[in-house]
Order: sequence, then structure tokens, then C-alpha cells
Amino acid sequence: MYDRVNNVELTDLVEVHTLELCKITAETDDSRLRYWMEFIKAEGESELEAVANRDPLIQKAVWRLMELSADERTRMLIELREKERMDNESRENWARKQQTIEIAKRLLKRERPMEEIIEDTGLTRAEIESLTV
Repeated sequence: MYDRVNNVELTDLVEVHTLELCKITAETDDSRLRYWMEFIKAEGESELEAVANRDPLIQKAVWRLMELSADERTRMLIELREKERMDNESRENWARKQQTIEIAKRLLKRERPMEEIIEDTGLTRAEIESLTV
């Protein structure tokens, strides 16, 4: 299918779901969808906490909602904590990459086959070849 007006190919990759929050009842099944509907419908902190205790993903969403609705100072502290977490993750990734490069250098020094080095380190051929220059 193709939209000739906007020159866009239409696919079936998009779905639209309508949630009728007013139809949530006590008899509704205990599914993740129900929990999300309760999260959306919640009118107070106690309702949010109740639904958060049932599902870890919703607990994360509740935490994020609280974070976004916090005062400016609290938001700043949360953002600083998140930045620190991302910085730590970045440092760890860099250290792992450096360790992998050192392993590749040792394998090259021992004249191991290129395919073996690629398989053992996960580096690309170009990355490994750049180490020999």
C-alpha cells in the first residue's frame, strides 16, 4: 500500500488500541494491560502505589512520573543521579572496549588467524586491522 499524496509507503507495523478506562471492573482479568489501564486512570498517589506493587514495569513508570512531577530541586538531584549512572556506564563500556582491544593485540602478536580474533573479541575486521598500523 502506498499513500500517493504524501509519497509514503503504508505498512501494518502500527497498531492503534483504544482503552476504555471506564470499563475497568473488579472482574477484569489480572493482566499487564489492566495494570496499565489502572496506572493511567489513577487519581492519587495511593492508587499509583497500589498498581505499582503489582508489576515492576509499572513501578518504574510510577517512579518516573513522581520524578517528573517533583519540585525543581528534587528533579535536579534526580537528573544528577541519572547523569552519574550514565557516566559510570559509559566508563565501564570504555574499559571493556579497551580490554577487548588489548586481547586482540595479544592475539595479533601471537599471529592468530583474523577470523579467530574476530570471533573471540567481537571486533570488526577494520577495528583489528587498525591495531596493526
